[in-house]
Amino acid sequence: MRRTRGLTLAELLIGVFALAIAASLLCYGVHSHRDEAMRIRCRNNLNQLAKGMETYLNDRFYPWPVGRAGCGTRANPDFGGAEWLATLYWTKILPDPYVFLCPASPDDNGDGKELGDRGCPGNKPLSEDAVSYAGMGDRSVGIYLVSKQAKAASYATSKLGIRDDFPPNEPMACDDTEGSINHGSPQSSMNVLFFDSHVEYWTHEKVDLETGVGRGDLCAMRN
Repeated sequence: MRRTRGLTLAELLIGVFALAIAASLLCYGVHSHRDEAMRIRCRNNLNQLAKGMETYLNDRFYPWPVGRAGCGTRANPDFGGAEWLATLYWTKILPDPYVFLCPASPDDNGDGKELGDRGCPGNKPLSEDAVSYAGMGDRSVGIYLVSKQAKAASYATSKLGIRDDFPPNEPMACDDTEGSINHGSPQSSMNVLFFDSHVEYWTHEKVDLETGVGRGDLCAMRN
């Protein structure tokens, strides 16, 4: 009878090494598919925001949320891009509160409680986790005119509407510009929505995902 030969230490180590490689490849594949799914969902959210803005469009103006609680009032004359986007929720154009949250962000608006009903809760600016996208804020028109068109303009421009000064290839909204960027790794990307409603993925080659947001092509984006 032949004696069954056991595995040598070298063979055992090779087997363990092969299993480790297979497990790492599997984890990488699952992680890549998950990231891709989040990017697609994020892009769909931004497309919904663009469609909502088209519905909100009136005589080629994007109305500001002036007069709504906590936004553009005498007590709080400033509002950011988050409030501008949240107007679509307050006017029931986009009633799904999770459209305003990037799936790659830890933000949670509590099923819309942090968004408020007809304005910011408690007549205060929106909480940081209410909207995880940035948009055109109170001072964005002035910032755009100064930086992009070299026109003299006051930054206090909350009474100006967004109209022909913004070409179709100008960014209208993007991922969170405060704190950690939603898709802020070199292997990933940042989602940018333009006024013609298309979405682009900008990598670190296009914008510095750690420090470049709020400057250059995204100078007018505010949370």
